[in-house]
Amino acid sequence: MNPLLKGIDRYVLIALIVLEALTCYSFYSREIAWYPPGNWDQCSYLAVAYRTKERVLTNGFGQLANIICSPYNTGMALPILGAVCSLCFAGSRLPVLFVPFLGFILLQASAFVTGQTVWRSRVYGYLLLGLILCLNTPWYWAGGLFDFRFDFTAFSLFGIWACAVMQSQIFLNRRWAIACGLIGAILVLSRFLTFLYLIGISAGLVLVFTAVALLWRSNRELARRMWGRVRNLVLSTGILAILVTPFLTYSWREIFQYYGIGHLLGNISKARAHQGGVDSLVDQLFFYPNSVLRDHWGVAFVLGATIVLAASAIVAFSNLSKTSKLSLALRDETFALQIVFLVGAMVGPILVLTIDTDKNSVVGGIVGVPAALLVVALSARASGTHTLNVQRFPRSAIVCSVVVFVLGLGTVVDRISRHNPEYAEREDLAKLVDLNKWMVSYASEHGWDNPGISMDTISPWFYAYSITDTGYEKTGKFIEFHPLFGGDIMGADRQEALAQLAQSDFFILTTPAVQQVGDSGNTSPNTSREANYEWLSVLRRLKPFYNPGVRPVPDGISLEGSTASLQRWPAERQHRYPFYQRLAQYRDDLKAWADGNMTLAQTVPFRNFTATVYVRSTGGSGLSDNAH
Repeated sequence: MNPLLKGIDRYVLIALIVLEALTCYSFYSREIAWYPPGNWDQCSYLAVAYRTKERVLTNGFGQLANIICSPYNTGMALPILGAVCSLCFAGSRLPVLFVPFLGFILLQASAFVTGQTVWRSRVYGYLLLGLILCLNTPWYWAGGLFDFRFDFTAFSLFGIWACAVMQSQIFLNRRWAIACGLIGAILVLSRFLTFLYLIGISAGLVLVFTAVALLWRSNRELARRMWGRVRNLVLSTGILAILVTPFLTYSWREIFQYYGIGHLLGNISKARAHQGGVDSLVDQLFFYPNSVLRDHWGVAFVLGATIVLAASAIVAFSNLSKTSKLSLALRDETFALQIVFLVGAMVGPILVLTIDTDKNSVVGGIVGVPAALLVVALSARASGTHTLNVQRFPRSAIVCSVVVFVLGLGTVVDRISRHNPEYAEREDLAKLVDLNKWMVSYASEHGWDNPGISMDTISPWFYAYSITDTGYEKTGKFIEFHPLFGGDIMGADRQEALAQLAQSDFFILTTPAVQQVGDSGNTSPNTSREANYEWLSVLRRLKPFYNPGVRPVPDGISLEGSTASLQRWPAERQHRYPFYQRLAQYRDDLKAWADGNMTLAQTVPFRNFTATVYVRSTGGSGLSDNAH
């Protein structure tokens, strides 16, 4: 490959990165920056990042050592990196969102280099890059590029790790095996659960390598390579284990409480699954295959993969005259090991997630890059183009690569150029921002650094950490609200609820203004536009949780969640959490207690409900300018 062509590739990638940076910034300014962070996990992680930033600003960078050594339940790298970025760059939420964006850029660079190196042509670099850009995962409403949580960072790092394994010729190259260990350690520190993914995949590969070495030991060269792979994989896994074990050990109690009690042994995960309509064994087994196909691969990726494999089949038929050259290439075990590894990298995480009773469609995106690598690997083998010189590369394969790359670019541009569902709710969200700012300012004026807040609803909008994040982003004041009543989906009995309310500095009581749209059959005005990204009718039958007849009208925010979440899980409107069943027994008692012991501070009418805000009495109201 001559230097001019290398330069062209470099300029194309730089232009792509610049285009993504400009369009993502435009999207953030238009669709994200002006309203409170939603989604419970994002709010919690943002609060940790902002708290870390404030601790460093108050006590210096030496605090980072204490912060790094603190226990975490799901991962530690993301909030720390978010805090560092927030210290280095000006802005509110934008600097912390630079972390997932940087991971996405590194993934794209790794994918292009891997496609170009492993299959010896830039055509496969653009092909792999185009397939990744076709994925829905970066633009998914939760856990995507604009949602600050571990899932998208794990998606990028797992994809980079998979690319590194491919570059190592499936652990044949020791230097790349060491790199895999280092990348895997960063991945695990970003999301602890991925340790099970990597250990499971590595154990499976060791078994395959050992079996091949023993069964074909008469082929000494093959056996030597397999035992070399075993040693390199053990080395890679050892590096991973040495780097992450201290952190996992120190955080063991938090990890067990979050995953062991919260996901496997407790009732919380079952309540969440029931809320999402996952009740039967069949629902559990097919939840993640359906989610991956529907939410993370999507039409563009499936279309791109179909184009790739169809074009490769055409090239394969045209290369039948080169069967002698191809038969020689088939003696190399690398392709078979690539398939084994990539299938394992897809099946392994899905098995772990399926065992977990807590179902969440966000996490399934982690298998996207291995799927794209698998498509390219099958394409390269089917067409046999990896054995040809660049000058003789089939024109159909080049056209296929260009088409898929353009399809990926089109997917990016189209996603960035569309409004979020929240844009139609901007009037209510503006009121919510004002209310959150008022609560932060009120707490600051009264010297409440860690005010407790209770609510009569389980809502991502009325959530302690969402108030904390909004206040910090809009006012620069870090007042960390902590949830009391309303912070547990399992609810509480009457006595415990009243005790939590007595400890609260704020209490939000909601009253429906009109009958919430649930089973009316109304559909969203955006339905026709979004239909471009829904499956065709034959594929819709594979989507048991999709029901266009219960899509909410995006006319004001809903307590149960964002419009996007309700479109995916209409059952959220049915209040299936045990919290609501227990609340119904004593809600009037909570209101009576608040009327008698707290001060009515705000009454904010939203389109679908009214929020009444009580505050802890401080001896003087001082609320005449705020109450209405």
